[in-house]
Amino acid sequence: MEERKEDFLTYQFKTGSVDAYKTIFNLYYKPLCSFARKYVLDLAIAEDIIQELFVRFWEQRNEIQLTTSIKFYFFQSARNECLNYLKHQGVKEKYRVHILNVSTDDFFHDKLEEEDINQLIYQTIRSLPPRCKQIFELSRFEGKSFEEIAQELSISRNTIKNQLVNALKQIRRVLEKNEILFLFFIFSRFL
Repeated sequence: MEERKEDFLTYQFKTGSVDAYKTIFNLYYKPLCSFARKYVLDLAIAEDIIQELFVRFWEQRNEIQLTTSIKFYFFQSARNECLNYLKHQGVKEKYRVHILNVSTDDFFHDKLEEEDINQLIYQTIRSLPPRCKQIFELSRFEGKSFEEIAQELSISRNTIKNQLVNALKQIRRVLEKNEILFLFFIFSRFL
């Protein structure tokens, strides 16, 4: 009987039913957050991972081929996302340690001065579309959270995320011309 309910719920979801999506979210969100927290040891990070998982689940509902139960799909996906997060954290930590061991003078004298890097970044930010630039500045320069920006600009968190991703892509494109500058920019944000 439960399997039939889940099959029907899956069918409704794949046809775009927001009610089915809400039902799935209400069933699995809290247990998935608890599950993810066991991996990442931080509830806020676990919630971010699971929220992203649900957003992707909705956005890719037509492409997802469920060969297992929704519950298994979510827990397996949550596990994979947590492992990816932890792997990424390990890479950032290795780079942070490396940067701390590199002489700052040698680093900048061999490449460009920090001022040049900042100028390049600010030029890129100034060239962003107005809304993208505004969201980037509120997030990165004023330190506002997604919620604060969403309230201030009356837009969704997803729009904010997309705009920030676009802004960072633009900045990366400019900095990728010099790999050292690119790595410095990316990882200095996490130090």
